[in-house]
Amino acid sequence: MIESLWIVPPIAVARLGSSSVPCGNFEWGPSDTSPGGSGKTTLVPLESLDLSADGEVRVIPAGSEIIFKDRDADGTWRFRPVCPFFELHGRWQADGRTEEGPITPEVLGKFGLTTADMHWKISLANLKAYQFTLADSDRVECIADFAGDNTTRNELRAVSPQGDRALRLIPDGESIAVGAIQLSKPTADFPELRLRFYPPAGLAYGPTNLKEVIARETRPDEWAAFELPGRLILNPAAHWASYLFGSSVGLPAIRDDNRKVPSLIHAMFLDDQSPQQGRCLGLLDDVTDGIISCSIGGREASARIAVGPPDFAPDRRHPVSIQDGLADRIDRAAIRAGIPMGELNALVRDLFERALETSDSMNKDTELDRRHGSRPPPRRLRPVSGDRDQPAIGTIWPTKDQIAPTAHRADALPVSFAGRRKHRRYVAIEYLRDRLREDPALLDKWIRKPRDGFQDYDRRMPPLMRGSHGGPMNVTQRQYEMLTSWVAALRSEGLIS
Repeated sequence: MIESLWIVPPIAVARLGSSSVPCGNFEWGPSDTSPGGSGKTTLVPLESLDLSADGEVRVIPAGSEIIFKDRDADGTWRFRPVCPFFELHGRWQADGRTEEGPITPEVLGKFGLTTADMHWKISLANLKAYQFTLADSDRVECIADFAGDNTTRNELRAVSPQGDRALRLIPDGESIAVGAIQLSKPTADFPELRLRFYPPAGLAYGPTNLKEVIARETRPDEWAAFELPGRLILNPAAHWASYLFGSSVGLPAIRDDNRKVPSLIHAMFLDDQSPQQGRCLGLLDDVTDGIISCSIGGREASARIAVGPPDFAPDRRHPVSIQDGLADRIDRAAIRAGIPMGELNALVRDLFERALETSDSMNKDTELDRRHGSRPPPRRLRPVSGDRDQPAIGTIWPTKDQIAPTAHRADALPVSFAGRRKHRRYVAIEYLRDRLREDPALLDKWIRKPRDGFQDYDRRMPPLMRGSHGGPMNVTQRQYEMLTSWVAALRSEGLIS
């Protein structure tokens, strides 16, 4: 009997792309530490898998380069989508033994089953509009079922299946493409049972009367040139099409939570008196997330699929990744139990390498101007040292238009330049140890503690980046404890005071 089923991986992120060719497989390679090198992560192309029209798995050998975008004949660049595979695994009893691994036709045959007995299901949803209006008619959903022997590519289309028909955001008779799935056809070389998810192109849709609404607006210039050719299909009578941002309508736990409702990212006609308020244009994108499940022999497995934007800087690792977030929730004990010094050194070096890569991929001066524009002017607190020109850590950097050091007045991107220079030094673990000898409280002063994320923006690391909670970004509790454990280990070995 089949005792249990699971899907590998249990969660994956597909990335939008309008190219017809999926992005190839690659991994992060070693940092470029050659003389004059960038010091940052390199990318290494790997062998990839692809599916033919009838689902047969074929191998694409690793090439000498990784292609992320294709160019059309008219010069249009199109991102290659990231299309993850999901593989069915299980545990079963056969011939008095317990075995586990990929489910294959051979395994199914032991129990009198075939792929035709399998049932795959995918449930996707886009609830961005619904979380504001709380109108069931604004829910956008896609539910599709497939037999295990259906190995052709199947397009997924979302509709608004609930609520008053006259108010449904996607009216009856219309739908939006939200991707596709395809099951693999088992062969002798590739007997595993796989599902591949193909994300959508990354398109936006609008109500049928969008042009008329823009023309009636008192400030039409903001949207006058906006076009959605062929995609004005949404219902202008839907609640979302006339929603007022800043109103009391909506689920309070979401409406008032910056993690769910970051400001100034919605398509709306702004209110001159209150930039956080305005009237919705009623636009909808094709981004969804949901659950993929497979059932057979009375057992079921499921996995999460999420859709995200293209990775615009795949060789720039983020200081706080999905893996960091998951590890923080389930594996803080490993840090607290104690880690050997060699492993701690490697973890700290990796974190500061990621800080350098992220620092180089953002324009910190632009972010600084944005923070100054969304908050009161920074306070000029008592300097950390006796140097009057040295602002306190508790302040944000001044803009070039304020009283600032000479470097800020002379350099076009002074904060970005200074950040790059300092982060390149901290990649060298020896330099970081030297700085800790000079100032044992260095990390305590300069790393933002996880519980300080709701404070105002200041110079603590990571700076000028918005966290998922709406405040300044912070490292996870697990990462922070890893850093403090490293400092404690240095102190116990007499390397710092």
